[in-house]
Amino acid sequence: MIGRVFRIFREKGGLLKALDLWEWYESLPHKYQKKVKHYYSVKTIKSLNFPFKAKHFDTGEIENPMYTKRTFLGTLAQTALLEGDYEFAEWLYNEALKMEGTPYEAHLILNDLILLAQKQKDLEKVKKYVLKDVELYEEYKDELRERWGGTLPQIMAFEVYVYLLEREGKIKEALELVQWIKKEGITYPYYEQVKERLLSKLRDSGE
Repeated sequence: MIGRVFRIFREKGGLLKALDLWEWYESLPHKYQKKVKHYYSVKTIKSLNFPFKAKHFDTGEIENPMYTKRTFLGTLAQTALLEGDYEFAEWLYNEALKMEGTPYEAHLILNDLILLAQKQKDLEKVKKYVLKDVELYEEYKDELRERWGGTLPQIMAFEVYVYLLEREGKIKEALELVQWIKKEGITYPYYEQVKERLLSKLRDSGE
């Protein structure tokens, strides 16, 4: 009983306090609270690079949390994804997207959501997250280029979008997107192969 009273009245601390996530956490159903804390614990055990211990979730003074709300929840969602808990991972990623943060952070989360939807073999969901990332591109491309030393790396959303357009029979649109990716300077290792395949399909269709 004394221990329970202590837990109720203890000073709130840890990463939840440092990131101003107490109200969010306490508003969750109990089963979601348990899962959030569980995947935090899994993260502390399995990731050698993770700088915090289990106790830091909700206790202790954290001067430098090293995460934003969005990136912290995103890293827990990624842990759930790696553990195969796709439903909870998707929910937590979307919670992360609701938090304030940069377009670049949203891009990283959407990348994982695309992978998650692919694992679920849900093409409608894949398309939903692909389109969100494509629509966000102009807002995150400058930071992405800066982080990659002045170049643009491969962007999964665009490559998957090409595949989806081709699958839907929209060959001309897929080819236009492939050519735009190349012109934009986005790294695309399979550019020539994909372009030739699409051109061949266009010739076969007589367009």
